[in-house]
Amino acid sequence: MADPRIVWNRRAFREIRRLESVKQELYNYAKKGANAAGDGFVSRASDRPTRARAAVIAATIRARRADARDHILMGRVIDAMKS
Repeated sequence: MADPRIVWNRRAFREIRRLESVKQELYNYAKKGANAAGDGFVSRASDRPTRARAAVIAATIRARRADARDHILMGRVIDAMKS
């Protein structure tokens, strides 16, 4: 007896990654992270050819220094986005 075979619909995966609702959900996570990080950190969302993306960025010099010293993006921001 043959094992069942899974055939993935790759076009559907590409379409899902580009949905506006997915972009909005990613942006909401990034906003939570930026709020947890504090002043000088901002969230941004964009469409790329293959998928929607969102990020938390240290936008000011003070924020960059604070991140370099305290690792805010790898600590507080990720913890806030997990919850």
